[in-house]
Amino acid sequence: YGAMTYRDQGEVSGAVVLMLKGANASAVVKDLNLKMEEIRKTLPEGIVVETFLERTKMVNNAISTVKKNLVEGALIVVFVLVFFLGNLRAGLIVASVIPLAMLFAITMMNLFGVSGNLMSLGAIDFGLIVDGAVIIVEALVHRLSHVMKNNRIKQDQMDAEVSGAASRMMSPAVFGQVIILIVYLPILTLVGIEGKMFSPMAKTVSFALIGAFILSLTYVPMISALFLSKKLSHKESWADKMMRILQRGYGPLLSQSLRKPALIIIITLALFVVSVFALTRLGGEFIPELEEGDFAVDARLLTGSSLTKTIEATQLATKLLQDNYPEVEKIVTRIGASEIPTDPMPIEMTDIIISLKPKSPLIDGFIAKSTY
Repeated sequence: YGAMTYRDQGEVSGAVVLMLKGANASAVVKDLNLKMEEIRKTLPEGIVVETFLERTKMVNNAISTVKKNLVEGALIVVFVLVFFLGNLRAGLIVASVIPLAMLFAITMMNLFGVSGNLMSLGAIDFGLIVDGAVIIVEALVHRLSHVMKNNRIKQDQMDAEVSGAASRMMSPAVFGQVIILIVYLPILTLVGIEGKMFSPMAKTVSFALIGAFILSLTYVPMISALFLSKKLSHKESWADKMMRILQRGYGPLLSQSLRKPALIIIITLALFVVSVFALTRLGGEFIPELEEGDFAVDARLLTGSSLTKTIEATQLATKLLQDNYPEVEKIVTRIGASEIPTDPMPIEMTDIIISLKPKSPLIDGFIAKSTY
């Protein structure tokens, strides 16, 4: 039928564990490892069972990528909010909506059975989540710093100002969130493979937006009334100075645009045509690339090659890879098909499964540039 080899040490016995449809990969691998520990204790001396490929590594890589993107995105949003609002407390209030909305989304994902993965969590945009909160808090900060003449206000006055600002800004905040939610509705109607892949993304983003919407109308006004300083400052903040500088350039540009509408329409249409042309030239892919940390190389010999010849050729290829690439941790080759051919192949066809060592920025005391 075929053979399996390990590194350049010759033939070994191997097995593939199949997971039930719909099962949790991490839970299955965890239970399997526990079972394998029990089996290892019963093996005769000299026989070793070693795992050469499991999905936990890929799952952990995906989770690590999601965590990294979420943390970096949150930090960027917090910085931009504080910078443009010109008020540290206001920026922190808006930023606090992010973890609370994520908590709401994760709770709803658990209730509706939506798994957390690279597709579902990686599409969350924190800028969309804080949109409603920014509208309400910015209106309140502007009123407190530019409209109110007092240097200090009491809590009841703050409550009244917050209530007024939130009431006035409720419509823009609601419409903004609803419009964004409507964009994701068509994705929920997808079926087949597309539906299985992208529906969790649409559901997760929708859950986060709904949570942010609820928080914008309840939590944000309440925490603003409590947390914002009652001591008012009427001095120009760095955000006001920056916006004033931008207004100097925007004012003349706006005036010119209003005086020459035909030119603006022509430029807009030209940019649209160029964009459509550029879109047709872009490459496309069904899903983004995911660096799993492992390779599966498909090697083929001439049709009719014997099993012995195939084993010799794969052993030679394995030795060359191990000798020339220190990043390689282990290599397992599958030749032909097993007795139960879940993946039938002829004996001249080989899958060379290459597992790489974890990436490390420090190798032998020097900062190394990864070559894979």
